[in-house]
Amino acid sequence: MKFRKLNLKDLKNLEYNNLYPLFFTLIFILILIQYSFNSLDALFYDLWIRSDIFNSTNKKIITVVMDEESDQFLGEVYPYSYATHNRFLKRITDEKPSSIGYLVPLLEPENKEEEQYLSEFRKKIIDYRSDYNHFRIGTDKDAWGEQIPPTELKDLGYSLAILNRDGNVFSKDFVTRRTILNTSGEDSFHLWIANKERIGHGKISIDATRFDGAFYDRESDATFSLFKYLGNPTSSNLYTSIPYHRVVVGNFPRGFFKDKIVIVGSSYLSNSGDYVYTPYGKELNKASKLNVHALIIDALINRKTIVSIPDWVTDAFSILLALFLSFIISKVQPTKGLLVTITLLISIFLITYLSFIFGIWFKISHLILSIFVVYYIWVPFRAIGEYQTRYAIQEEAKVLKKVDKLKHNFISLMSHDLKTPVAKIAGIADILKVQYDNNPKQHELLGNIITSTEELNNFITSILDLTKVESRELDLKKESKDINQLIEQTVQKVKYEANDQGIKINTNLGPLYPVQIDVNLMNRVLSNIIGNAIKYSGRETSINVSTWDDEDWVYVEIRDTGKGIAPEDLENIFEKFYRVKNDESHKIKGSGLGLYLVKYFIELHQGSIGATSIQGAGTTFLIKLKNE
Repeated sequence: MKFRKLNLKDLKNLEYNNLYPLFFTLIFILILIQYSFNSLDALFYDLWIRSDIFNSTNKKIITVVMDEESDQFLGEVYPYSYATHNRFLKRITDEKPSSIGYLVPLLEPENKEEEQYLSEFRKKIIDYRSDYNHFRIGTDKDAWGEQIPPTELKDLGYSLAILNRDGNVFSKDFVTRRTILNTSGEDSFHLWIANKERIGHGKISIDATRFDGAFYDRESDATFSLFKYLGNPTSSNLYTSIPYHRVVVGNFPRGFFKDKIVIVGSSYLSNSGDYVYTPYGKELNKASKLNVHALIIDALINRKTIVSIPDWVTDAFSILLALFLSFIISKVQPTKGLLVTITLLISIFLITYLSFIFGIWFKISHLILSIFVVYYIWVPFRAIGEYQTRYAIQEEAKVLKKVDKLKHNFISLMSHDLKTPVAKIAGIADILKVQYDNNPKQHELLGNIITSTEELNNFITSILDLTKVESRELDLKKESKDINQLIEQTVQKVKYEANDQGIKINTNLGPLYPVQIDVNLMNRVLSNIIGNAIKYSGRETSINVSTWDDEDWVYVEIRDTGKGIAPEDLENIFEKFYRVKNDESHKIKGSGLGLYLVKYFIELHQGSIGATSIQGAGTTFLIKLKNE
């Protein structure tokens, strides 16, 4: 679909009626962009997250799950004794994983025995870290503050491992879309492990502020960033997972944890606190916190964060889009306007989706709502305008119909009234010519009167036929007739006129079955075409009339050997009141209605007529009538 460029001339020609909807459109758009439609933006954000098919999870991440099954097997309750943690840590550190993230609330020991196990636990961590491996405790926050690990483990390092939820910001639906990168100058649990893994693979450590889309919130004194879900956190096959008790007893293949990132945490079905809302599901399809922690670490290792385009950019686009769509809808037909609107919507969805794949997120609620505002403001105005135009056309058509009817009635009455005096003039002239002695000059003048009245009578007849044609009052009176008989009768009538011009009429009439025709109209057709051939072909020429048929059609061909018709005239000869424009044709009197009526009479018979001509060689008319 092509559109002209908007220029000053278009603006000057813009109808004043179009200024009203344009004014209302701008007012509504300016009001619209003052409000946030975060729920709608969140809907599309989550859709893009789920539709991003170009991401995949890190196969090096393994989650170790504490749940009801482990409680039953070990005979303990979460978060387990330090004796059990020691057994677990020995099994797993012997495998030499690259990093261990411990998302378990480690409590202060309650007795001497627990203190001894805690010391052993500390020693195992130090030994593990001495081999250039990484261990980090992830802590949570509650109403009393951060859940700090026991004093003996503090110096080993711990970081906040909070999952941020949109509770008081954005859509306020408690869905985890952002990750905390840094709090009060300290890297989060996820960023700490991600940077250690990056350094271990020869990549540079990334500061929290250097991530794409990272932003600082003064109130919480933290740096946040939107992150990509590299997989579905509600899926049981997201990462390789193993129950905690299996690791404690050593029930896993040798080398299972070698060079892997191990995330240890709880996922109790009975504890709703172990599950969160994600873009993949809410109430009925919550995701394990442990999976989300793993996904955040995975995203930070691969720098899969998202840049949010500022609101003022999309607001500016919304205004420009509204102006563009307003101009298009005001200039094109409503159906094309709808097509443009749908195309724009699809384009916005496609562009924003592709941008999201590359880590750029546009809030499209204002863009989409702007399109609907424009469409639903302009369509009623266009409908009113279309109705007014249609009403004006209908009223004009009524007036024109009345005028046309008056014209037809006037022409019909005048033509009928003229036929009587013309017939009287012709009759008187004929009496004077035949019954009285006239000198040669008088005889010639009376002959001219008779000829002129015949021409006038033919013209009046043509006008009457024309009024019948245009008022659709002409009815066929069909009867079964041999077309060859009509041709022979017509040739006989014009034979004297043809001989007077030295024109020879030849007939080659094939045997035909009778066909259903209106004899009167068909006589008019044949008389007109053969009469025209005599008038215009010139002296000492010939006219050949041929007939033949096939299963479907009867053909009548009338060919003369006259001067022919120019191509620019040939395509117009069946038009109303059209006459060939040359010096010779002006000498011959005619109304320009003959061939127009001929074509109409033939088509009334559900037939057709065509003409071909070669200048200097003659003209051929071919009539086709239904063979029935």
